Amino acid sequence: MRRLFHLAAAVLVAVVCAGLQCLWTSPAFADTTIGVAPIRPDAYTEIQKQLNLAKTQPENGPYTIVVAPGSYKINHSLKLYSNTTLKLEGVSLWLDPTARCNMIRLGDGTDTQQGYYYRNITVIGGDLDHTGHSNTTVKLAHGKNIALKNVTMRNTRDGHLMEVAGVKGLTITGCTFRDQAQVSRATAIPEALQIDILNQKHMPGYRSEDLPMKDIVIQNCTFENVPRGIGAHTAVLNRYVKNVVIKNNRFRNLRSEAVRIMNFYNCRIEGNKIENAPRGIVAYMGHLKGMYRATSLAREGGVPTTTKVTYKAPPKNQKIVIRKNTITVGGSHIYSGSEVEGIFVCGYNFSRNLKKGTENDAIPKGNYYISGVAVSDNSIKTTGHGIRLDNVRNTSVKRNKISFKGNASGGIPYFGIYVLSDSRIDSIKSNKISSMKNHGILVTSRSKVNSVSSNTIKSPRKCGISVQDATVTAMAKNSIGKSGSAGVSVLLGGRVDSISKNKISSPKGAGITLESGAKVKKITGNNVKSARKYGIAVADIKKPVSITKNKVSKSGKYAILVNKKVGKQRVSIKGNKLTGKRSAALVRIEGGKVSVSGSRTSVKPSEKA
Repeated sequence: MRRLFHLAAAVLVAVVCAGLQCLWTSPAFADTTIGVAPIRPDAYTEIQKQLNLAKTQPENGPYTIVVAPGSYKINHSLKLYSNTTLKLEGVSLWLDPTARCNMIRLGDGTDTQQGYYYRNITVIGGDLDHTGHSNTTVKLAHGKNIALKNVTMRNTRDGHLMEVAGVKGLTITGCTFRDQAQVSRATAIPEALQIDILNQKHMPGYRSEDLPMKDIVIQNCTFENVPRGIGAHTAVLNRYVKNVVIKNNRFRNLRSEAVRIMNFYNCRIEGNKIENAPRGIVAYMGHLKGMYRATSLAREGGVPTTTKVTYKAPPKNQKIVIRKNTITVGGSHIYSGSEVEGIFVCGYNFSRNLKKGTENDAIPKGNYYISGVAVSDNSIKTTGHGIRLDNVRNTSVKRNKISFKGNASGGIPYFGIYVLSDSRIDSIKSNKISSMKNHGILVTSRSKVNSVSSNTIKSPRKCGISVQDATVTAMAKNSIGKSGSAGVSVLLGGRVDSISKNKISSPKGAGITLESGAKVKKITGNNVKSARKYGIAVADIKKPVSITKNKVSKSGKYAILVNKKVGKQRVSIKGNKLTGKRSAALVRIEGGKVSVSGSRTSVKPSEKA
């Protein structure tokens, strides 16, 4: 960039000026750099005068506006236009307590532009003190290639620190969001950084339009003492926020989620550190609130849309990656109905049309499942659930480390990995789960998991792995120690094709138990040691089961129990190695069509021939 004066000369001029406003510009055929050293009590007019050049004299741009270090009051929004860099390094701006406005925004106060109109805008540095106002501190819309670097936004009340909608190419790096108070419970949770939609309810002052957010990077930022960190609680039906990276950010002391996404496609949430938040990371597809039709936005703004308003099934692979995050769950959620957890992935299934309300349009019925999610290599210390998957498809959960640090008595039954609501999971593999308040892994409510394998589960207060009214194709090579109930339980019509090669030690109940209409084809190659009751217990099954080649040792009662509730179902027991004192090495048969080979048996006296 060419300047009229070298830096040394500029400093000399500034000294000579002795506190007067000082400007410097480069020739028109290169970038134009302008320095501003405000001298008036309200710095807005002096700074905005130079920012306006990008609007009134665009032919001389791009412009770089450099504000001299210092602390300045402003009483109006600083408005940014295309091809502008605003440098605020060493600058503290504070909003006049009597003002009612944003501190920085794209475009005019009442903006009529459409599309990605404002382009190539960067803000570097600066401490923006919103002085307890409820208007959003920084508001961006209808933009392309917008960047904020090393900016601090703080001290807002019942409002956002940053709100963005209809921007393509947004980069937020090294910024700090802090000290954001939510005083009114009637106000929806104000995200520190909200990814929003362009309608008048959520982005007044900008033209409404079905204009999606895309190409977003939020990296190396700090969020502290805010209700919610990065969030989206609005979406347009059949529109997705695309190509998002949320990486290496730090979150501390929140009252809701650190990260909440809604209707995102191709999103990577990686390497973030979250401390003392009641919820770590939440990914939604659809919601009871915040869903709007594209036609509503089009009518408001007079900008046509081609987005369908009928139900369309979500993509089979939404390419959402949640990995290598460190999450410490703490505190209670600001809304008492929300559960406490490390990671929550949730789709919505509407059995009937959703009626129009104050916070949503009428949304057609349909299954808005979330699909194509990879949750891996996260470290979670939780006072609630570890990972909860609700109406999820084509998803894997691998190599996560989950430990429970909350109150183990009373209240909600929290699980390490919790799969529910007709979810379809590819794999739950190689996770380490310790000291959970309830089950280590629970698969329930018509869900299906292809494989639960190679997980290590220590000291759950209930079962290590429980399958209830759900299906697991293969359960293999899991290590379960010191469970408060059974090591593995299948009940309430739960179905497992194969329970094999698991190592189960010191359960307070049975090592493996089948009951309440369980449907298990085979139990084979498992090693069950020191079960307080039975090594393997079978009762009230709905399908024949084969129990073969298992090693069962030191059971408190019997190695294998076949309860009378088995009824007419066939149980084949063959080739098992049963060791221990007295009954611990026996197969106890109380009913059913049982065949035993290679093991000693104990038959209930009333059933002897």
